[in-house]
Amino acid sequence: MRTRWTLPLLITLLATSTGSLAAAGPSTTSDQPTTAWHDGALRTDPAGLVARSDLVQEGPAWRPYQAMPLGNGVLGAAVWAEKGFSAQLNRVDTFPDLKSAGRLVVPGLDPLMRATDYSGRLALYDGRLVQHGGGMAARSYVRADADQFVLEVTGADPSKPQTADLKLWPGRTPTTSAADAVAALAETFHDSASGSITGAVAALTAHARDVSASVVDPLTVRLSFRPNADGSFRLVVGVPSYRGGDLRAAAKRAVVDSQTNHLAWWHAFWAKAAPMRITSADGSGEYVENLRTLQLYTMAASMRGDVPSTHGAVVRMFSSAQDQADWAQDSYWHFNLRELVSANLGAGIADLNAPYFRFYLDRAELMREWTRTHWIGGQGLCVPEFLRYDGTGDGCDNTSEPSWVTRILSSGPELVNNIWQQYRYTGDKALLNRSYPLMRDVAKFYLSALTPGVDGLLHLEHVNALEVQWDTSDPVPDLAAMRVIFPIVADLASSRGDTALAAQLRDALAKLPPFRTVQRGGEEVLAWSGTDEAAHNTQNPEMEALWPWGLFDETSDLMQATYRQRVYPQDKDWGMDTTWAARLGLSEEVKRLLLKGIQDLQIYPNGFTVHRTGQEAVRNHSFYNEWGGVVTTGLQEALVQSYDGVVDVAPAWPKDWDVSGSVQIEGGHRISTEVHDGVPNVIGIEAGSRDTLRVRNPWPGQQVRVIDSHGRTVVSPTSAEVVSIAVAPHASYTVERVAVPLSSFRFVPLTGQPATAVKTVGSRMLGVPASEPPLLSNLVSVRAPEKLSNLVKAQAGAPIYVDRSYTITDLPAELTGQALVQGANDDSKATGPDDYLTLNLTRPATVYVAFDPRGENVWWPSWLSSFTRTGETVGTTDQRLVLFKRDVPAGPLALGANASVPNKGNSTYITFVIPN
Repeated sequence: MRTRWTLPLLITLLATSTGSLAAAGPSTTSDQPTTAWHDGALRTDPAGLVARSDLVQEGPAWRPYQAMPLGNGVLGAAVWAEKGFSAQLNRVDTFPDLKSAGRLVVPGLDPLMRATDYSGRLALYDGRLVQHGGGMAARSYVRADADQFVLEVTGADPSKPQTADLKLWPGRTPTTSAADAVAALAETFHDSASGSITGAVAALTAHARDVSASVVDPLTVRLSFRPNADGSFRLVVGVPSYRGGDLRAAAKRAVVDSQTNHLAWWHAFWAKAAPMRITSADGSGEYVENLRTLQLYTMAASMRGDVPSTHGAVVRMFSSAQDQADWAQDSYWHFNLRELVSANLGAGIADLNAPYFRFYLDRAELMREWTRTHWIGGQGLCVPEFLRYDGTGDGCDNTSEPSWVTRILSSGPELVNNIWQQYRYTGDKALLNRSYPLMRDVAKFYLSALTPGVDGLLHLEHVNALEVQWDTSDPVPDLAAMRVIFPIVADLASSRGDTALAAQLRDALAKLPPFRTVQRGGEEVLAWSGTDEAAHNTQNPEMEALWPWGLFDETSDLMQATYRQRVYPQDKDWGMDTTWAARLGLSEEVKRLLLKGIQDLQIYPNGFTVHRTGQEAVRNHSFYNEWGGVVTTGLQEALVQSYDGVVDVAPAWPKDWDVSGSVQIEGGHRISTEVHDGVPNVIGIEAGSRDTLRVRNPWPGQQVRVIDSHGRTVVSPTSAEVVSIAVAPHASYTVERVAVPLSSFRFVPLTGQPATAVKTVGSRMLGVPASEPPLLSNLVSVRAPEKLSNLVKAQAGAPIYVDRSYTITDLPAELTGQALVQGANDDSKATGPDDYLTLNLTRPATVYVAFDPRGENVWWPSWLSSFTRTGETVGTTDQRLVLFKRDVPAGPLALGANASVPNKGNSTYITFVIPN
């Protein structure tokens, strides 16, 4: 077991070095090995490097689950091509349900999307979605400096009128406004539990000609306009917070179109983020690099508000699913936030952890009161695993029966440790000083919860081991947490004159019980806790001792065995298996687990994931970003580790992935290296504080030396296993092999070319491939429900449902190429209303409906009797369907629901329309 390095550090931030790349001309010897480390920094071209990870749209994103994310940390948008152009707008703070502010629909962009020369990309470096086609271009973005969504279009027909709608969905009750060329929707939400009122305005204006605003219906407002004479127009949707009042005035303020520093903000962000470029023969390395870059982008686009953006790992800001979402969107599970915090630290973007710290610190007094009233005998402060936005907890409660989160105590120590790590990485003394009362009171709570045992040790009894074991004793996460935070808080208490608390903590530390071990798979391993209750969830509490608590390392046979015999190997998006593997030096495991996680979880082409395996993108309503934090932390730990006070470079980097990159570590230091065939070339250090770094020699047995950026020797040649380097803030150092010095490498800056195609690994992809567009029909349109309004061209391979992945395998010749109205299989057991599906026909037609034969004489609806059985069928990958038809006149046609018997119904019906 290693001793944690917990001495306070006075740290100063080091700005990314931006010296001229032309300062040293490259060597003319082309066969020399190369390096981007030059003149004290890893020299990069952020624009080229980040563009390698752009999400390419080879065809438009026709489906909501293909939507591209845009955001400024408070306002988010999901953008796709339905109805020409759709953008769902979501704020981070419309509690309690985080309902959307609305959807922008611009039909006039349909020619761009359907153009044969269409191209598009999510340009990460600029924080914009850029699309071209048919002589038109569209750029959309959420301003980095204002809560506004902007759509800029060029190449439109100046003579053709355009419309843009803002709309909400049935069940919403907005206030509408249309005046002074501004159309607006607004709604407030009253939370009966807390009494709070939240809400948002969505206000739309256009920079174009002949702009007018109107209210279409209670859920829709419209802007009508003509493009400028040069074919351009600019739409601005302001989406500020709103708690009632003069909507017209609020809408007018919301669309003020001031000078923006949008690009400057994004370019500065990428300049400070730690770079990482991965290459491999099979493209898997590039794919994983792309996921990490997307995670950094997602953090910048979602984590700049007063509260975190992730609820149960769902990042609601980028939803394209109307008001639907998994889990309770008014609450936070700490377990689903910690991956993001650690990833941001290593990526050098620790400032984006501010919403996480602010959320808990702003609610500290509420948590103290909760502890006083819900934990008998408790003192101080218990941080509940599940905490509502208003500070109401659903945990830290020994007055009720044990359950999923009611007795998880380890969230508090994790918060304490994350505060400490933030301070160590950034030197933010203001955060540390503000946080000390919370840190102190979390430690006090643990002291009050410990019970002396007959063995003379202090035990935790009747608590949870995460969500796995309920009402157990001495869980590994808690025993590990106390071993780490007690010394930290004791040192802080001593420095503040609270010697009594410091003594209590040090005394308790000496009396903590050892970790219990058991036999599993024929090996001695760490037990989950002191008892053997059955599991309720699929976490691995015993592995927490390795990460986040860092009490073991790769030399521990016990930890290696515990990892091998863990009960739940990476079966959810929260699993930190890659980081555990990295800390144990298992480089091939790191790669295997990353690729397995991609196949199991990353089902969306925008890089977001689902919670568990076996899911379909078309059936899910939530984008999860927890896995992005898992990937990023795992990669960073595989490249550079420092949790135990020794800097290890490439301790678990997969040997067939070459990498060039940097990782931020404690002390504000940035460690850079480039690894080829598993071997680093040099180690670069940009020091963030006055410190003594202990660096493990990554070339065992070879002599190394350390030079500063002026070429002066700092450490003379040595073959020691660990080299000690005294560093000064803002200075740079190179650790090099004596036999292969830095001067033997040819300088080549780290850059890249913009992505040109969709990336794939196995069946997963990043980017949007070309696909069949929705069918344009002058015969039929769908009035209701809206979710079935996109017509599909009937042919083999066409999707038959909007919420399943089943497709047509064969169909009668007369239906091929005709209009198909998909079904919604979630409605398969619906028995009403009689006008469930309402069509409008411009001329007489024959309407075919295809039904699941399992419903005959069981649940087929009575309205089907007005159709004639054809004797033909439609083959699908789900079920062969029986075909019926009926000739109908022009005008509206209402078809009923799928079933006639409550709670009966298998696959739902689909509809074809052909002209007479």
